[in-house]
Amino acid sequence: MLLEVRDAGRVFHRRQVFSGLELAVTGNESVMLDGANGSGKSTLLRCLAGTLELTTGSVHVQGWAAGSMQARADTGLCLHPESGLAQRISGHQNLLFAARLRLPPPQVADAVEGLEEELGLMPFRHQRVRHYSSGMRALVVIARALLGTPALLLLDEPTRSLDTEARQRVWAAMDRRSAGVVIASHRETDRERCDRTFRMPVLA
Repeated sequence: MLLEVRDAGRVFHRRQVFSGLELAVTGNESVMLDGANGSGKSTLLRCLAGTLELTTGSVHVQGWAAGSMQARADTGLCLHPESGLAQRISGHQNLLFAARLRLPPPQVADAVEGLEEELGLMPFRHQRVRHYSSGMRALVVIARALLGTPALLLLDEPTRSLDTEARQRVWAAMDRRSAGVVIASHRETDRERCDRTFRMPVLA
């Protein structure tokens, strides 16, 4: 099993965001998180990534606890698609920095250039990020998530700032990989690309 979530619960500022959540995802499976605003989709993604701890329950990625070095190495994240980049350097430099953390040195340059070509980043890759549109920033963050062929991709509204052509490139890039995907998105076109929908539990 790629991802296993057992009896997961999270309390945030004394509010129960979700409770008793059970989810299992196999490799190559894409799962859409469904639920109204405030139902806990973004919070759950952060817990799956290990950037936020569960209050109760557990999350494992390929048998490793979420947040562990092994789980992080197996996971690609796009939780804030228009932010989280160094503003004073280029998108290319941002990707090189991230690639050096995930890949052996001989693979870094080719991996970054390959993703830039695949996602259509070449025309602006050497511009400073502070001059990017929100869509350009999102593409760089998505490219960063794809570095190192992660087994699991966790994506929070990754395509909200992208036009149709860019969304198609992103989904084509994910289709070429054998990663499992857990995504939250309000776009119906993203929902249609997923294998199934997971409905966030409604608390009484």
